[in-house]
Amino acid sequence: MLFKRLLCTPAAAYNRRHVWPVKQVTKNNFSEAVAEICDLIHSSDFVAVSLERTGNHAANWQKILSIDTPGTAYLKAKHAAERYQTLQFSVCPFSVDGSKLLAHPYNFHLFPRDELKVGMPCYSFSCQSSYLTSMAREGFDFNACIYNGISYLSRAQESVPKIQSGYLCLSTTSMVQCSSSNSPADSLFKQRIKSRVANWIKACKDSNKTEAVADALISYLRKIVSGSEFFGSRPSVRINVCTELQVQLVLQ
Repeated sequence: MLFKRLLCTPAAAYNRRHVWPVKQVTKNNFSEAVAEICDLIHSSDFVAVSLERTGNHAANWQKILSIDTPGTAYLKAKHAAERYQTLQFSVCPFSVDGSKLLAHPYNFHLFPRDELKVGMPCYSFSCQSSYLTSMAREGFDFNACIYNGISYLSRAQESVPKIQSGYLCLSTTSMVQCSSSNSPADSLFKQRIKSRVANWIKACKDSNKTEAVADALISYLRKIVSGSEFFGSRPSVRINVCTELQVQLVLQ
């Protein structure tokens, strides 16, 4: 009996796992946590990062394979990043102190929303049930993420409230080199619209038009502006945004 107890006692102690104190970061303690983790990162020996997303790939051919070229792997990762939302960003600075390894894990809960109330379009993203189920089993707090998650903006979205508040002067906005990446379909679409507008202006200048023709011209212009008159062409066109003022105009 004594021999059995001696064998069981170390095993029980060995199976006890040490639980690291993970700091949960939301919008309520974001500033404080950033100041802490910046100091820890600067003094750390290495840093580990991890993401919790609402999905990864919708089909097997979208998986990143070892035979993929760097360009193909990047496009696959870009497609997944644009389609699925990151709900948690984990950062853990590690420091080596003699024979000890010190870890300081942080979980940043993320959830994009229009915090500034400037009329941003609603965010939309895809979800995979298997990923959400796995996150729920691991104890992910969806309520804390949705209600207190850290919101964020892209650089283009950030410029809109700055312009509206007068923080940026429109005359001093920086110009960015535009890339002419219009596809043939975009070029045809623009030429069709230009032709229709030119014909509309020519018809308006006709002094012999009747009241019925004038009403028809107004209705036709309304269809062109609203995009409901396609004539088999594309209902949209790619827009290159070069200045922060153009960003505001596009979003409006």
